[in-house]
Amino acid sequence: MGALGLARLEFAITVVFHYLLVALTLGLVLLVAITYTRWVRTGDPVFERMTRFWGLLYVVNYAVGIGAGLAMEFQLGMNWSGLEDAASGVFGAPLAVETVVAFFAESTFLALWIFGRHRLPKKTHLTVLWLVVASAYMSAVWALIANGFLHHPVGYRKHGPVLELTSPLALLTNSNAWIAIGHIVGAAVLTGGFFMLGVTAYLQRRGRAEREFLRRSFRTGAHAACWGAVITAGLGALQLEVVTKSQPVKFAAFIDSQEKLAVYAAQLKKQFGQVDMPPATLVRYAALTMMVIGLIALIVGTWSLIAVRKDRILASRVLTWLLIPMMALPFVANSAGWVFREVGRQPYTVYQLLSTEEALTPSLTVAELTVSLAVFVTVVAVLLVLDWVLLARIARRGPAEDTGLWTGSMAGDLPSDPQDDRDVAVLV
Repeated sequence: MGALGLARLEFAITVVFHYLLVALTLGLVLLVAITYTRWVRTGDPVFERMTRFWGLLYVVNYAVGIGAGLAMEFQLGMNWSGLEDAASGVFGAPLAVETVVAFFAESTFLALWIFGRHRLPKKTHLTVLWLVVASAYMSAVWALIANGFLHHPVGYRKHGPVLELTSPLALLTNSNAWIAIGHIVGAAVLTGGFFMLGVTAYLQRRGRAEREFLRRSFRTGAHAACWGAVITAGLGALQLEVVTKSQPVKFAAFIDSQEKLAVYAAQLKKQFGQVDMPPATLVRYAALTMMVIGLIALIVGTWSLIAVRKDRILASRVLTWLLIPMMALPFVANSAGWVFREVGRQPYTVYQLLSTEEALTPSLTVAELTVSLAVFVTVVAVLLVLDWVLLARIARRGPAEDTGLWTGSMAGDLPSDPQDDRDVAVLV
């Protein structure tokens, strides 16, 4: 495998591994915020315990995801200087905003939520959590606006080899980006919903949570899983229509049209010389995997919601057994979706403007990329294993033990003397 192949592989692994954590983070933070809102409105201690338990799982996953995100950003800057040189004036702007939102605003609001529970009024504390949610989703929006430009360049002019931004409005309203945003947000909600359903099913089978905690967690997870699946499927169909028009080679690979692929290959040979075509088999099976799992998620999510509404989910042995392995399928579908989206764009980094070979840092050698690939794969793999070990340990203990973000009660219980408050926030 040459330098280009190694760089592609390194990018694919770091992005996919990072996105596995991002999808769960986006899904869980919304469900935690909804649960906390219900506790603030009702004062029901069950919602408080739910917030503490699911909130801890979210915070752990978010913390590990930062490490994986740093690895992804580092390899992007190291391996793809050609992209930065040619398109940083367009592509770099939304990425810079995403970085500010993700690593400053979101982290700051999250710290305020974790450590401000005795220092902020209850409603202010709730507002801070919703600001965490808004920051998390805005971070995803900006990242996908940047990614949307790579797939469907708009709002630019070409000045020699450099792309310059001419219309920020066109960049921000890119149809390719916004259909992907809706699709990915739906997939994240689906992922969080099935994670909550699976963990709750495990807690029920092990008898490690009371009935009301289980019933309400099942209800929250079922709504997220069902409606997330509906949104993902609907916008996925619209996204495929956009792909058909704007990226015909990806669609040709999906339907395995060798005739269309041959015509496209001849056109590329005239434009760039000899280039690699997207691997049709990988693109096709990635799309089919995503679609099949999406259909399964829609069926199981709907089944779960019906069982919850009829108050029969706690008695449904088949469904609760099924929900535990179902936790894994959304992660497989998310990975397959990214493979379909990114691999199907080849041989371009910026569609029809900059080839992947031109985007590669020219000074990199095979030896350097081999070393960096081994380092980055080891780092992200260790982080992924660490994340799942921690999540599994917390989930197995359940809410009955003190596994919440805080010992004692949550926001609004201001002590008479802050110096006497020894009940500090803990994460384990």
